[in-house]
Amino acid sequence: MQLKKVLAVVMSLCMVAGAVSYGAPVISQVITAQAEEAEEECYSFDEKTGVLTLRGNVDVDTVKSIRFKDDVTSIVAEEGTVFPEDCYWLFANFANCISIDLSNVDTSKVEIMTAMFYNCVALTSLDVSGFNTRNVTMMSGMFNGCEALTSLDVSSFETSNVTGMGSMFSGCSGLTSLDLTHFNTEKVRNMQNMFSGCSGLTSLDLTHFNTEKVWDMQSMFSGCSALTSIDVSNFTTTYAIQMSQMFEGCSGLTTLDLQNFETEYVEQMFEMFSGCTNLVSLDLSTFNTKSVKQMYGLFKDCSSLTMLDLSGFDLRKANKNTDYTDAMFSGCSSLDTITLGEKFGNLSKSMKLPNADGWVSITDRSNVVSGKGNYAYINNEDKNTYVRNNDIKPTYPTNINVQYSKEFHQVRFTWDKVEGADRYGIAVYLTGKWRIQTQDITDTVYTTPKNLVPNKTYKVAIAARVNGKWDTKNAIRNAVTITVK
Repeated sequence: MQLKKVLAVVMSLCMVAGAVSYGAPVISQVITAQAEEAEEECYSFDEKTGVLTLRGNVDVDTVKSIRFKDDVTSIVAEEGTVFPEDCYWLFANFANCISIDLSNVDTSKVEIMTAMFYNCVALTSLDVSGFNTRNVTMMSGMFNGCEALTSLDVSSFETSNVTGMGSMFSGCSGLTSLDLTHFNTEKVRNMQNMFSGCSGLTSLDLTHFNTEKVWDMQSMFSGCSALTSIDVSNFTTTYAIQMSQMFEGCSGLTTLDLQNFETEYVEQMFEMFSGCTNLVSLDLSTFNTKSVKQMYGLFKDCSSLTMLDLSGFDLRKANKNTDYTDAMFSGCSSLDTITLGEKFGNLSKSMKLPNADGWVSITDRSNVVSGKGNYAYINNEDKNTYVRNNDIKPTYPTNINVQYSKEFHQVRFTWDKVEGADRYGIAVYLTGKWRIQTQDITDTVYTTPKNLVPNKTYKVAIAARVNGKWDTKNAIRNAVTITVK
């Protein structure tokens, strides 16, 4: 009798569990069906076209966990599609997706848009113009890595509640312009890497940006190599702590106005201007660096920089470790005037200020104060301005004379011999580029071919090769303009 009861219990359990059914157990079937039903409500995917269609109330975790992301080439949303409060990483790593149309999506509930389109590297079309961002607080990394995008309309974004914009457009190297004139940034605290790697940007209007609460500006414009100007004169940097690599790699900049920058609380400035190869002058006399701990590589490879005013620099904290100021002036090959204040202290060799024939004080040009060797050492006290020793020999042709022949419509150039030069070269500026005409001149004279076009104007640069190196920068800087007779 007892055996029969036991067998009956076992049989009933087997039937409930579906052990006698064919295929998967009943419980497993129910779970699978529920998952499929949830996915069906949230999205559908057409394998033939590669189109992922969103619908209804989108479940972020469901979309993020899609295993066939690499097969998706397009994403669209049906009318009535609603996004939840947290859209973190929603479309991240859809690496082969070319277009995303979210014009039908209701985003009024969304608060988090962090890394929403992160690493969508193939994306060429993205419609977010209809986004309601009134409640959004985080936009950090939103378009990070969207390198194929050539246009992006965020002009209607309401950003009055946003506190984080770090890396928002980082790596968007295909963008040439961005309209952010309607951005309200009064609550933003983090702008780290905001435009880093936007190497295609040719213009950027941030004159209305409110940066009162921003504390992190590290690498904000790093790698924006096509920008020829950045107007940050309206920036309020009272609470900024991080400015490291802020303009690093901005090789197109020729000027930069930072007169209104407040830097009293800034702790990190390393490589802030590193790689700004076309920056000619920089007035940082208003900078207060008493809190700065690291400024290594600050002006590294600023090869066109001719003058620096660092009279307000206080290096008493940074000088506690030479690593903190290492290579500060490395590659500043054109620098010929530098002003140091009493709190700067000594300019050490580890800062790698090119020494050449030495530096002298403007109050006493007869004595070299920078020692010998490749890099200068200056025992600085009080406020002083130092200039390169006048005995430095130029590595480019000087005293260029031009003679014209009306009869043969040609031009003859002569110049002073450059010590150590074994070759001279001629370049002409044509259709927006310097074009080399010859590099085999061994004398200090060059005559153009006959029958040049009369009344045509040319810009001509003459370079010298000294110790195997062509000094093209100074040649271009001293180029002459001629008009054929």
